[in-house]
Amino acid sequence: MNNIVTHLLLAFALFCSSQASAEWGINTYNPVSISKSAQKIAADIKQLPEQHFFSNNEYRQVKELMSRTLFEQNKQLKTLEDSLVNYRNDATDKNWAKVEQNHRSLTSLNVSKEKLLLLSDTKTRDQLTGFGPRGVTQFYSELRITKQNIQYYIHYQLRSFKKLLSDLAISPVPMISVLFKVLCVMFIFNWWMRNSDRLIHDFKVSKLKSTSNPSLLIRTIWYCSRAHKAIAYLLLITATLRIISTLPSLQHLIFLEIFTWWILGGSIAVSFILEFAFRNSKHNKKENIALRLSTIRRYVWGIIVAGVILQISSRTLGQGTIYAWINSFVALFFVLLTIISLKQWNNTIFSRIDRFETYPISVQWAIRNKDSMFMSIPATACCAAWLIGRTLQHLVLSTLSQYAAFSHALAYLFRIEVAKQTEVSREQSNLVRVKGPLAFDYIAPGSEESELIEDYAKDEIISLSRYLLTDSPAVCVLSGERGVGTTTVLKRILNKTKNAVPIYINCPYDGYAALLPELAQLLGLDAESSEKDILQHLRNSEQCYLIAFDNAQRLVKPKVNGLIELMKLTNLLRRARKSHRVVLSIDKSSWRFIDRARGERLLFDLVTFMPKWTEKEIGQLLDSRIVKENNVNTISFDGLVLPRQWDEDNLSDEERAKNGFYRILWDYSDGNPTVALRFFRLSLFRDKDTDAILVRLFRAPQSDDLETMPKPMLAVLRSIVQLEVASPEDLCDCSRLSIAEVISTLRYFQSRGYIEWNDEKARISDHWYRHITNVLHRQHLLVK
Repeated sequence: MNNIVTHLLLAFALFCSSQASAEWGINTYNPVSISKSAQKIAADIKQLPEQHFFSNNEYRQVKELMSRTLFEQNKQLKTLEDSLVNYRNDATDKNWAKVEQNHRSLTSLNVSKEKLLLLSDTKTRDQLTGFGPRGVTQFYSELRITKQNIQYYIHYQLRSFKKLLSDLAISPVPMISVLFKVLCVMFIFNWWMRNSDRLIHDFKVSKLKSTSNPSLLIRTIWYCSRAHKAIAYLLLITATLRIISTLPSLQHLIFLEIFTWWILGGSIAVSFILEFAFRNSKHNKKENIALRLSTIRRYVWGIIVAGVILQISSRTLGQGTIYAWINSFVALFFVLLTIISLKQWNNTIFSRIDRFETYPISVQWAIRNKDSMFMSIPATACCAAWLIGRTLQHLVLSTLSQYAAFSHALAYLFRIEVAKQTEVSREQSNLVRVKGPLAFDYIAPGSEESELIEDYAKDEIISLSRYLLTDSPAVCVLSGERGVGTTTVLKRILNKTKNAVPIYINCPYDGYAALLPELAQLLGLDAESSEKDILQHLRNSEQCYLIAFDNAQRLVKPKVNGLIELMKLTNLLRRARKSHRVVLSIDKSSWRFIDRARGERLLFDLVTFMPKWTEKEIGQLLDSRIVKENNVNTISFDGLVLPRQWDEDNLSDEERAKNGFYRILWDYSDGNPTVALRFFRLSLFRDKDTDAILVRLFRAPQSDDLETMPKPMLAVLRSIVQLEVASPEDLCDCSRLSIAEVISTLRYFQSRGYIEWNDEKARISDHWYRHITNVLHRQHLLVK
């Protein structure tokens, strides 16, 4: 009797650890529990080397082992049939132990057969799993095995229930533990169902509505919240089944988890995919959207049904002949499904093909055969593949275009191609460049009425508004490169002011001494008012002021004690004590000097930097500055040939040329709109024959002298960039050079056009500004 109990316990352990198709750990369990022939076959299979080391000899061994396995399998099947008959006639533990032993032996042989099928050559595998005579024989053999396995599971489950009842009579603690865990899961489920709507609403308010571009994780959580109840039921059923299946008598309930995840989880996946497809198809026709959604629904449900069938057959029947047949029928099902779908999409696909001007030879063949009885399906598939490939190309390009490095590389290639064509066209045409003020007749200069690019620096404006448009005192810094649009941003913030008096001051070149009279007059005081008078007025004023100091870098000298004037201004404003707000616009090159010179000792409430303009924003700005006559542009991009891009198939030649040229301007200007506008004007040419204004590639300034220039001369250039305008005396103080050296250097710069003079002060010329800042940046003398 003890031996019988031992065998039963061993059988339960084996059964709980694996299903019918799982590998029985022969070395882990008692080898006596299965037949010696099954043990011998399993041991021989383990001695085989890896398949990629197989020779003809190993393939012959696999064939021999396969023959032995099939012979022993049929023999063991007959033995299992007889033992089941004996058990039905006499349901004793001794007869059940024989059934257990025979069943484990047959299972071991099934596992060995699956391994040998994987190790066999293609011809042998096709014979055993195909639809030939040997495949049909194996099919009927596996059906007999399945029949006996079903009978075994029925008897096993009946014995398990009887054992469960007897165990409950002895100790109900395991059952109580399972019930307690299930009740805990139910409690969590009920709590979620009661509070889910409120929690999801709070999540949307705090995470989705507070930001215009939520992260991928936030978007994923939002999609899951769309089907949160179905997901809750899925998790409830899964957790309950796993808890209940821990009871030895109910472990087979874990099979229901397969149906739960494939059917309920599949339906959730269908809803997600359809929701995503619908949101990304809102610009298409309703008929196309309906057709796309029905096709997706058909394929996804087909995958779900096929997945359920294949997984159940794999775990119950093993991956043998029946599994191979089912796999073949599933593949045939999807082939038929694809044919039906292509038939439905035929008109839609070819109507989209008709929109394109050019397409490859394969698509031309498909168009010729679209109405053919036998070739219409392959033709539709060919066009569908081309459209899908083209869509993927667009997706890849749009994704890469989000990275500035890719756009710069693309613009560089465009510039090389356009430069070659431009040289040829200039030699063959009568083009003369539009010079001087005449260029403004076609590309208007900036003014108060110029169209604003609302999307630019939106985040920076919001950050500054949190400090400057409140009732609390604040001193903020807005730093940006020359010409990037800091003045416009300051005026936009001033126009939003409602709780303070807005004051705009453009700092004079003469520094703090010249700034005080202007500030006094704007505050309503006399121009001769002293610093003390201004401070007293700010302290006693009943009104709050929002003062914007533009070009505050004019108060800074890049030398020892060069921050004295800026410190005087900030100290004056901080001593006002009332809730006045101040924002200072400082050139980025000067701010780096301030930051390094003072570090954390010069504290501001907020320091924000103007971003570089994106390619899209530069394009919008250039479009807005083109002068129109009767709603027609006065300039033309005709004849400017650019390489065709994947995402521009639907654009005209002129639109494609314009977009490519804007990309070149954005690349050269490095996101500086003033530089882009200047070189846009330098790209205007007049045709002598037709008087048409044409756009051709500009000549970017190039100078090897700058790259090889000595460091002291580059230091002078850097000082001019930081000072904006600089006298020779200022440059002497900043560069520690003698006045003679500075004058000689400035004369050298002037002869090459690097600088221009403004009231006996040097200034970097607009034409050379970008090239000079690029050189200084590469020489680590300046941060752009």
